Amino acid sequence: MTADSKQRETAGEQVTVSLRPTAPRLPPSGLDVSPGTLIDRNYRVLQILGSGAMGIVALARDEVLERDVAVKVIRPELADHPTVRDRFLAEARAMARVGHPNVVQVHAYGVVSGSPYFVMEYVEGPNLEQWLEARGALPSLGEALGVTEQVCAGVSAIHASGTTHRDLKTSNVMVGPAFRLAVADLGLARLLRHERAEPGPHVSGTPAYVAPEVILGHRVPEELRTRADVYSIGVIAYEVLTGHLPFESDSVPRTLQMHVSEPPLAPSHHRPELPAAIDDVLARALAKDPTERTESAEDLARELRDAYARAHGAERPLRFLVADDDEGFRGLVARVLGKAFPGSVVEPVEDGEAGLRAAEAHPPSLALLDLDMPGLNGIELTAALRAPDATREVPVIVSTAVGGPADWRLLSRLGAQAFLIKPYDLLQLVSAVEAVVGRRAKWYPSSS
Repeated sequence: MTADSKQRETAGEQVTVSLRPTAPRLPPSGLDVSPGTLIDRNYRVLQILGSGAMGIVALARDEVLERDVAVKVIRPELADHPTVRDRFLAEARAMARVGHPNVVQVHAYGVVSGSPYFVMEYVEGPNLEQWLEARGALPSLGEALGVTEQVCAGVSAIHASGTTHRDLKTSNVMVGPAFRLAVADLGLARLLRHERAEPGPHVSGTPAYVAPEVILGHRVPEELRTRADVYSIGVIAYEVLTGHLPFESDSVPRTLQMHVSEPPLAPSHHRPELPAAIDDVLARALAKDPTERTESAEDLARELRDAYARAHGAERPLRFLVADDDEGFRGLVARVLGKAFPGSVVEPVEDGEAGLRAAEAHPPSLALLDLDMPGLNGIELTAALRAPDATREVPVIVSTAVGGPADWRLLSRLGAQAFLIKPYDLLQLVSAVEAVVGRRAKWYPSSS
């Protein structure tokens, strides 16, 4: 990414700016999440995944259901603060109200020794900010729109539950296997019917992504309140497409002022190959006045998809490379892709070396690679595709019956977009391909 680290240290971190006095903190207490700890007789802590302003998230093993989960607890120094405890419970309830594949799911809530915690699904993979930084190059237009479409789908589900997220940013979106994106961290979420403007100069959220009406504390009619999240998605889409934030400054007050009063540069200023239609769509999403802004996350996804189709859909047929040493499986995948994406070219090959030769001769729109195959395996072939300019940005999906999390971490660092575990549902394959190439399939296999 080209946005500098200083910008991320200021405008990219969640802050609360307030002139009101804060409540005094009580002595620290809280739930122990050190590795090896057993929480509530069920959850064995394996490692700390990260921490934020309010909570700490740990990877744990559910020893009853035998699955990995993420457990969030209040930071020890805040555990006895009533307001923080109320917000913590509100976050768990907000996430529990939503059942959607593009939103992290909550499994359980509990209190141990007076300290609350909640259990979420564990999404194996980086967050979107980390995914972008690890790539070292901008995503293709199709990938970028696939990212935005999934974020929009998750946020639409949150809005349908009667909730606004209020802190959407790349670090709050997880990128899991099969290129599944999941919106996380509803710590600032609020029910629409209870949402209200804060009196005085008070801004909760992340300055790089926050909407002008939130900064100004304007009272917004209930039917327009979700548009603050639409604005934040517009910022995310801008960042994914260009490698820049629409407003970049090393000062938080300056960043907030830019959101309120200055127009952003068109995305094509940073990336000239972007079509003007994309500029127009993001200009509407980033409108200062919520009455002039794109109406919903669903509308934003549709408008971006339509802009892409007008600029690229007709003249650029998809080309798929399928490298797998299992002839039957290779043929099945080729048939499914050909049917799901009519007019596409599908080139099946039997091993990694043949895959490399085919990709160099005709760079594909997407390479679907088996992890374990003769010649070059899936990891080696992914690395080989990253060397020449012609194939450096080819999206990659790797499938395996033998690999695990360590392979996915390595493949993710090499720029692979998704990791599918065999045998997988063919509908899952088509959905992953849709997300990576930014095109809607015309046909879907039945779920098995």
